[in-house]
Formats: sequence, structure tokens, C-alpha cells
Amino acid sequence: MGEERITEESIDAEFKAVQDEYYRTMIVEMRDDCETYKKATECHEYAKLMTSYFQKFKEGITAYEENCYLRDAGQSCHNAASLYLSGVKKVNHPDEYEIVPDVEKAVGLLEKACNGNHPKSCSTLAKLLQYGQITAKDYKRAFDNLVIGCENGNTESCTGLAHAYMQGMGTKKDVSKAAELYEEGCKSGSAQCCHNMGVLYYQGIGVEKNLNKFKEFNIKAQLFRGQASPDKIANNPLKSSNLRL
Repeated sequence: MGEERITEESIDAEFKAVQDEYYRTMIVEMRDDCETYKKATECHEYAKLMTSYFQKFKEGITAYEENCYLRDAGQSCHNAASLYLSGVKKVNHPDEYEIVPDVEKAVGLLEKACNGNHPKSCSTLAKLLQYGQITAKDYKRAFDNLVIGCENGNTESCTGLAHAYMQGMGTKKDVSKAAELYEEGCKSGSAQCCHNMGVLYYQGIGVEKNLNKFKEFNIKAQLFRGQASPDKIANNPLKSSNLRL
């Protein structure tokens, strides 16, 4: 009898079998650790593996929610909210949902995370309240969550907070405060904040008009976006259509 021919497909199948066995062992250990020690990290990793690898979304989202509400695990709140926002369709029945979209549940989870220890959720929640899928927009509630997120170091929340001050959304319009936040956001590496700060200097809104400052922030914005080198940017002036907040 001839030797069995080794193919790329057979190697892939063998690797997949070994990987499956490894993760089946790991998921049992994670579940036991979660149930025994009630630690947020172990419970989050269990839920993450259930959804990402085993595609058992109902079990995974239940674990995320328990970890969120019982152990104040902000990332678990955020992950569960993401699943509720998009919903998850059944693999073999694409017209049916395994996880039905539920914006109100997502909002509750994000608010729990924002008021806990997950400032990224503050920005996600604010976008929903300002522009998203909720019937009644709530600019004041969005503003309050952006304040929490920004105070806890989330640059995206600070950018959103600057927009809120700029437009008077959920708060009194305060262009000077918006400029202050845009400048701080630019220092933290936000291309959008650098761009907006440049526009303020170009138009003289909230700050004294200064074309040199405009060029400085314009260069920073494009560098953070990875668009070009400083020399190319300096010799490539913006079109007027780009000089908007």
C-alpha cells in the first residue's frame, strides 16, 4: 500500500481538530473558574470565547450580561450591547435572529458601563442618543454621558463633548470650551480634533484668526490620518469644501 498523501487540506483539518480540542478544554476550565471564583476577567473571557469561537451567542450574551450587572465588568456590558445593537442571525436560517436587535437593552448596558469603568461606552451611547436608532433623541442625556467619558480619559468622548459645546447640543453653546477640548484632543492624537481646531483658527471662531495656527493643525490632522508627509501637506492646500467642522 502506498503512503497516504499529505495535502494542504489534510493539514488544515488536523490543525482544526487540535484547535477545537484545545478550545473545548479551555471553555470548560473558564466556565468552572467563572462559576467558582466569580472573577470578572475569567467570566468575560468565557463569554468572549463562547461568542467568538463557538458561535454560541445566546449562552455568550447571557454570560456577558451577568458579568456586567453582577460584577460591574464594563467591557462585558459593551460587548453585550454591541450584540444587541446589530443582532445575530442564525447560520442556517438567515431570515431568523438568534439574538434579536434590542436598542433599549443596548442603551441600558452602555449606560451601566459608562457609569462604571468603561468610558468608551459613554461615546457609543452618546452617538445613539444624538443620531442613532432611538425614537426620541436625548441630547442632554448624551451630553451627560460624554462628560463622564471625557473625564475618564476617553478621547472620542472628549471630541463628542467638544461637538456638543460647538452646536449647543444638550448644553449651552460654548465655542471657547469647544476649542479647548479640540486642542486637548489634538494633543492626544485625534485627527478630527486637529482638523476642527485648524478650521476654528482659519475662520476665527472662538479663537483669534491665525493662518499659521491653521496650517499647523492641518498638518497634524493629516499626519495623524497617515495621509502624507509634512512637506507634501504644506504644499497641498485644502479646498474650501474641507474647511468645515
